[in-house]
Amino acid sequence: MELEKEILNNNQNNLLESLLNHPSLGMIRITSEGIPVLANGTILKFLSLESFTELIELYNQSESFRNNFNTHKYFKYINQEIKNNYLETEWLNKNGKVVFFKEFVSPVYNGSGFPDYFDCIIEDQTDKKIVEQLIKSCQTRDFQILKALPDILFIVSSDGSLLDSKFNSHSSFFKNPALLIGRKITSVFPKAVSEKLSEAIKHTLQTNQLSSVEFSVISEDKEIFYEARIVVNSDNQALMLLRDVTPQKEAEAQLRKVTEDLKQANASKDKFFSIIAHDLRTPLIGLIGYAEILSEDIDELELSEIKEYSKNIVDISRQTIKLLSNLLEWSRLQTGKIQFNPSDVKIYSIVENIFQLLKSNAQHKEIQLLNSTDVNHIAYADDNMIYSVLNNLISNAIKFTRTGGKIEVSSEQKGEEIIVSVKDNGVGIDEENLKNLFELDKSFTTPGTENEKGSGLGIILCRDFIKKHGGRIWVDSKVGEGTTFFFTLPVFH
Repeated sequence: MELEKEILNNNQNNLLESLLNHPSLGMIRITSEGIPVLANGTILKFLSLESFTELIELYNQSESFRNNFNTHKYFKYINQEIKNNYLETEWLNKNGKVVFFKEFVSPVYNGSGFPDYFDCIIEDQTDKKIVEQLIKSCQTRDFQILKALPDILFIVSSDGSLLDSKFNSHSSFFKNPALLIGRKITSVFPKAVSEKLSEAIKHTLQTNQLSSVEFSVISEDKEIFYEARIVVNSDNQALMLLRDVTPQKEAEAQLRKVTEDLKQANASKDKFFSIIAHDLRTPLIGLIGYAEILSEDIDELELSEIKEYSKNIVDISRQTIKLLSNLLEWSRLQTGKIQFNPSDVKIYSIVENIFQLLKSNAQHKEIQLLNSTDVNHIAYADDNMIYSVLNNLISNAIKFTRTGGKIEVSSEQKGEEIIVSVKDNGVGIDEENLKNLFELDKSFTTPGTENEKGSGLGIILCRDFIKKHGGRIWVDSKVGEGTTFFFTLPVFH
């Protein structure tokens, strides 16, 4: 239980700390009954609040403010009644003013499959919505109003000529704004961008409807993102408002990472509970069962039965030790407590050591072990991690190879990386399971050819260790013909 607490506390506390301190993304946790229980400073700022205490006081006093936390919208989202991967919502702040949010929602489930909480990561869209509403109603007389906005503004003719402009903000892409007047869009923007903008201008002038286009350009080796909103100015002219949305795009990239981290944290927690509740508990129950038989009935048992039960105890103990070893290594990796010390690693030597360790397992099934790695292949890697990777892959190969089979470990150098392969002629993996093999939340376990047990955690551990080295891991397999795992490591210089 101490290990379980350490993993959950470290994983989720680190993630929560990152979210709670994020300067541009709001974060709030709401119970399924619509009660806020956690909020970061950014969401409080969005709502014009000073503290979480003030939020709760306002929640208790104001029904209109309380409606912000109505979870009906979240249930519609998780029931897939809303097709986007986010929600666009309107909230009321402390002063009763409408604010516009983009919400990314992650339900936190209990054992019954009903969500206990909704974790919402929020991006403020209020400024964007106000400008959008303003240019929707804009006519020529409002041009001076638009000139006060901190955006880049062009008046564009129907043939794509830039007739006038306004630059209140610095732009690294538009170096000399005055020189743009009279030029065509096609000579200012890259071809793909100018085609999108020209099409949007044409659509706006034909339909009198607002058009919106997102694009990016490269300036000073940096990618700059713009959002263009286009509205009719007169019969043959359009207003094109360009807003630099690079900070928002960067925040959205962070948001996607945070959302993925949150998903992985929940998957890690679920996997951990699964192992504790089933994969670790089951062999221990079997171990106790055989030990009780030997303890209570040893005088009545035949020698062959004693040998059989003793062998079962040894086998189960080995399986449990391997599971515990993987579990401890994986937990240390998740909590950032595992040391990563790359140095010169001889692949051939590691394989030889593992073959010595697993020789009895292979001999029991009459499986031939071949070390075909090149003795001169030296990787820049952490010795302990690569030992664990190869130990897991070779153990799995033995597990899924029939009596009389063969397992071969090979290596090949290509450029600045070494490709290591572990090949068997065992039972193989079907196509559906291949897709989910390296996914923590979809990992599975299959009994070996002699009903050997596993947790599916070993492959996840291999994936994470190879990723730590900046390498890749993949697999080729055909049912009934065998499986080959490949992974890459950098060459030692």
